[in-house]
Amino acid sequence: MENRILIEEELQRAETASSEPVVTDAIVELDADRVSSDSDVTEEEFLFKLMGTPCFPRGEVSSIAGPPKSAKTFFTTMLMACAVKKKVLALERVREEPLKVMWYDTEQSRMTTKRILTHRVGRMIGLEPDRPDEAEQAPERDTNFPDDQFYVFNVRKRLPKERLDRLALAIETYEPDLCIVDGIADLLEDINNGPAAIELMQQLLSLAAENKCNITTVIHLNRTGEKLNLRGWIGTVMIQKSYDIFNCSQVFGTRTFQVGLTSSRRFYLDDPLYFNIDDEGLPYQVSGPDIQQRDDNGKFMANNTVGGSAFNKAYIDELATDKTMPWDFRKLFTDAFGTAAMVGYDDLESRVKKLANIRQKQYYYKLFAESERRRIVKKTLTKGGRVGVILLPPQ
Repeated sequence: MENRILIEEELQRAETASSEPVVTDAIVELDADRVSSDSDVTEEEFLFKLMGTPCFPRGEVSSIAGPPKSAKTFFTTMLMACAVKKKVLALERVREEPLKVMWYDTEQSRMTTKRILTHRVGRMIGLEPDRPDEAEQAPERDTNFPDDQFYVFNVRKRLPKERLDRLALAIETYEPDLCIVDGIADLLEDINNGPAAIELMQQLLSLAAENKCNITTVIHLNRTGEKLNLRGWIGTVMIQKSYDIFNCSQVFGTRTFQVGLTSSRRFYLDDPLYFNIDDEGLPYQVSGPDIQQRDDNGKFMANNTVGGSAFNKAYIDELATDKTMPWDFRKLFTDAFGTAAMVGYDDLESRVKKLANIRQKQYYYKLFAESERRRIVKKTLTKGGRVGVILLPPQ
């Protein structure tokens, strides 16, 4: 009788034990990725501020986009110079200590890469490089260029796979704070290969996180010029995965360039950085072009219109406090959407400009950004990976 009781107790214990979950290695790895309210998470560390707005965080991928000849490389050289000099125009380094920068140039010749490094970045940080005639007279002259802060590689002659492999090796070896990849499309055989684009972006995200650096990629826009229409599948993935995206462009009809923060996971930049380039080839900050004009009666006019035709009064808010943006935003965008739940970004631009009688593309971009800030519209991605816009309900 006693033996039977002992056997039943043993069987019960065995049954209870078998119902408990088995903790496998896979579960341990899964648990390591869990985030809870008391998780020990490192706060973001931003390398720079643009117009006072934090940007380019460590452990993340940032992107710079723009059409050809829109000063994208000028902006990257400002970043490079600001790694050594505390402030360059409206760009400011956050920490006091200089940063270590890697510039991974896939596009230009070695001579052009060196010229930009010494004659542009060097002069931005206060150095005056030798002229060719002076080099012969004083070959021993030392320009004191801080090469220990810059790791510059020209890989134009390499194949895409070689470029990517050497990029990973360079980051792991030299441990930069900031790595600029100019441009990311040259790391791929085909920018429209979706799986390859996703894999590349994941590799960059992993490299940035594991090496505690910011990787900033440069890419062209599609021919539409729309500032969230980055080239190819890789451009679509960059929109999804980049922490912040900057757009470079030349203001139509002027010699002024602008850099704006198109999107960020945390911040919003009200006004872009405007700059011109002097006779020495160096940038200097300006307050911005006269984006909006008035007619002889003081009424707002659309730039670049035939005969200076005025904005559509039906969408003007006479009580607007910001006289550069005197719009009834809700009415304008509601009429532009009509009965549609979502409108393509380019299509919406065409509709709004036609309704409001706006001709200047850059002015529309500013109007759209203000409507986003007021939470009237919101950008999103369609199922096909294109940029669309939805109309938000009134708050």
